[in-house]
Amino acid sequence: MLTFKPVELSDKPIFDKFYKRTNYFLCAYCFTDIFIWKNAYKTAFAVEDGFIYLTFEDGGMTMFSAPMGEGDYRAALLRLKEYADSISQPFCIDTIPPEYKIKTEQAMPGYFDFVRERDYADYIYSAEKLMYLKGKKLHGKRNHINKFLQTYDNWSYEPLTDDNTKEFFDYQLDWCKDNPDDFLGETCAVSAALRNRTALGIKGGLLRLDGRIIAVTLGSETFPDTFTVHIEKADHTIPGAYQMINQQFALNNFEKYTYIDREEDLGIEGLRKAKLSYFPDFIAEVYSARPRERG
Repeated sequence: MLTFKPVELSDKPIFDKFYKRTNYFLCAYCFTDIFIWKNAYKTAFAVEDGFIYLTFEDGGMTMFSAPMGEGDYRAALLRLKEYADSISQPFCIDTIPPEYKIKTEQAMPGYFDFVRERDYADYIYSAEKLMYLKGKKLHGKRNHINKFLQTYDNWSYEPLTDDNTKEFFDYQLDWCKDNPDDFLGETCAVSAALRNRTALGIKGGLLRLDGRIIAVTLGSETFPDTFTVHIEKADHTIPGAYQMINQQFALNNFEKYTYIDREEDLGIEGLRKAKLSYFPDFIAEVYSARPRERG
């Protein structure tokens, strides 16, 4: 039977071996995301017979990601089902890429009902679009930035370094105090990202106004041609702050990449509107699978 262990930083090469074979444009298969959120979701993994298995908790339920690897995929699914049965949990699989939806249907025909999970679909943009904001569709973003530049003289952008890491984290804490309905696990995730930023290959940025931080962001490379933005926060009372940190981070970090993954919207109306307003090149599909009810 599968034996799961908590995710540790030293496990990164293992995850990269399995998850960097194909770019699914889903942050759920990015080691940085898995690692920084591992405490919030009680994430654990196992490797057996050429597959990696991931389990996590969501809403009090134990969930699984699709087993990834090479070999007998049906056997891998049955191995995972055996584990689910052993802990008296339904065999529910989340964050399934389209290719694995097909494989899962073929491996266990008729066993699952599949649902397209729009709330957990990642938004994918061209790096050039976010760097230069060209075209009529993005004129509104350019207007926000121009107004910011016309209104404020004493602003600056700086990369995340050892010297400003504490300030970055302090801003995150203050932001959460002002947004108490936000997911509290994010503070733990940001802390993990900052403490391990070198090992995770994380890059970040801070936007200041009159020396005071008004926006922060960080992300990491998830595939040779793709960079993922994991965190972005700004003072919403300062018009243009979000647009400025977005573009400044892009101009300073995205030149070598083709795609930028800005992750999902979690079904949050304001977040969805903001992500759509940048006109993504595409929205990556993702599915969940639940055991079909038998009559």
